[in-house]
Amino acid sequence: MQRRDFLKNILGGAALAASSEAWPAAAWASTLLGPQMKFAPPPQSAAPRFDDLAEYREAKYPLLAGDFAQALKFLVPRLNERPGPIAYAIATIHFLEEKYALGIPYALQACRAAPETTHYRWMLRVLTLMGGRSESTIPASFRLRVPEAAHSPFHLQDVTAASGTGRVVLGRGAAWGDFDNDGRDDILVGAERAPFRLLRNLGNGEFTDVAAQVGLVDPVGLGCYAAQFVDYDNDGYQDIFLSSNGWGGGGRLFLFHNEKGRKFTDVTKSARLGEPVNAFGAAWADYDNDGKADLAVATGIVDPAGGDRIRLFHNEGNGKFREVGLEAGLLQKAKWISVCWGDYDGDGRQDLVATSYNDGCFLFRNLGNGRFEDVSDRAGIRDSLHAYTAEFFDYDNDGRLDLFVSTYPDGTLHDMIENKLSGAVVPAAQRQLLFHNNGNGGFSNVTKQAGITGWYGAMSSQVADLDNDGFPEILLGTGNPELDWTEPKALFLNDGRGHFTDVAQAAGLVNFGMLHGMAFSDYDDSGNLSLFGSFGGFYWGTRLSSRLYRNEGGGNRALELRLVGTRSNRDAIGAHVTAFVGNRGIHRWVNGGNGFGSMNSRVVHIGLGRNSRVDRLLVAWPSGLHQTFHDLPAGHRLEMHEGSAEVKSLARF
Repeated sequence: MQRRDFLKNILGGAALAASSEAWPAAAWASTLLGPQMKFAPPPQSAAPRFDDLAEYREAKYPLLAGDFAQALKFLVPRLNERPGPIAYAIATIHFLEEKYALGIPYALQACRAAPETTHYRWMLRVLTLMGGRSESTIPASFRLRVPEAAHSPFHLQDVTAASGTGRVVLGRGAAWGDFDNDGRDDILVGAERAPFRLLRNLGNGEFTDVAAQVGLVDPVGLGCYAAQFVDYDNDGYQDIFLSSNGWGGGGRLFLFHNEKGRKFTDVTKSARLGEPVNAFGAAWADYDNDGKADLAVATGIVDPAGGDRIRLFHNEGNGKFREVGLEAGLLQKAKWISVCWGDYDGDGRQDLVATSYNDGCFLFRNLGNGRFEDVSDRAGIRDSLHAYTAEFFDYDNDGRLDLFVSTYPDGTLHDMIENKLSGAVVPAAQRQLLFHNNGNGGFSNVTKQAGITGWYGAMSSQVADLDNDGFPEILLGTGNPELDWTEPKALFLNDGRGHFTDVAQAAGLVNFGMLHGMAFSDYDDSGNLSLFGSFGGFYWGTRLSSRLYRNEGGGNRALELRLVGTRSNRDAIGAHVTAFVGNRGIHRWVNGGNGFGSMNSRVVHIGLGRNSRVDRLLVAWPSGLHQTFHDLPAGHRLEMHEGSAEVKSLARF
């Protein structure tokens, strides 16, 4: 279905006359500014064609479309008429423009007009912190009592300006990968209603966009949601996959073949991926262990009938794919947002987790005969919360894949702020989901024991070992379509004993904008994993700058591995690595995409704490081959080829 037809069906008739209260951001504008302050939509002499679901609302309420200059021109002269709400509105506009210093005086004015209004004081705090100022600069009478920030053993430095990675967009998926085989991870950046971006790593801390230069072009102009690197044809070069347009309806997939690092060719149609599909997240894995990476795609988020089935594309090995979802038994319909692969039961086959906004999370066990079985209830992970993204990871290093699922609880701006101020434990129905793998085919919900019990409007999630202690952290990308929703990011430090503590503020991750795509890489050969964040909301007026946070580390060491499959898929997706340091085992898996249509670097990063070497390293390849390596020094990135005893050093930290 084309987006034009979708919008006609969904928004036509009575729906067109629906009040703004049905739309959070529009309701905010209507309530805050009053009926007389709505900005009239453009003349409708002819039926307009909207290329995205959000554009319909933006045409009706240009404030949502980012017509901030017109809004300010109207609002500033009327400050005395409604000093609290109008000053707050102006402060919010400056927040969205990322002009934080300009917004502070207006937030102060709103606070003076109504000092008891918590969200006015919250906005003042947000603008102060985002502007790089201390909370001590806020007048004492307007300061909020916020729980003291926990200590972080590492620090993330915002290097966006120096690196050249910023772009103001509606950020979506993001991925790290070395497209030109120069030994440095580059960044693939997705955004809605904006060109693709491929940031080449220059090796000096700087990046340059080469997307147009190498032919990575979107001929339709939708932009994308999922953004991933994958060597689908095993030729040694990272190809590019993207999906669009999750919320807009009537989207499509993109597959670009990498021509030896010099240019990309759009092979979507010849690869048989050209049929229209309302796509969102995606993930890659060789589910039938034939040595070729296959593709799962989340669909149905805007389906009026309540959802669609997951698409599973089998890699035929001749440059073509075949959609086999029905014959594979993936029949469950839902409004799917994300998918991820992992061998949770250790049988050598990749299983599939899928999350949906309307029906929670599901686990499909790979039966090994090309079919999957829904074991969600039996495995204990079934939950009907608004689920967004998921990651398989081993948070306690017991050798079994655990599962994290981000959720979006029902609630208001007031609910979110009050919880940040109180630190209260929220009901189970409003929490994120951390599932511990019991080793018997089932999982236990350990969210409460893990300490992840606050209110988080999580639109995305990601995992990585940021302090190099061998235990991965959890990062939440938070946000909401409402224009004045300003929620801090959450970065949960793993203490290695099953408990997590939010250290985002102490770690330097101070940002209150909506965050979708998140991906980690040691892009600068420092031995530390750094973060690229693809920020931006739903409406055009909530475009924000993407950001690169360089991890300055905390003194711990690491070992990194680039695995190259020969019998297995060349990317070695699904490989299981175990590093033994004394009697301790540290477990990592090569991942083919997770989170919000995103992808961490496929270089396996193993935090070693203060240890200077790995005594023994086991690699279990997807083909079934097992290899052992001995006495590997920390501080190196090594390359290993399946079946070869040779170990090549690529970089030294």
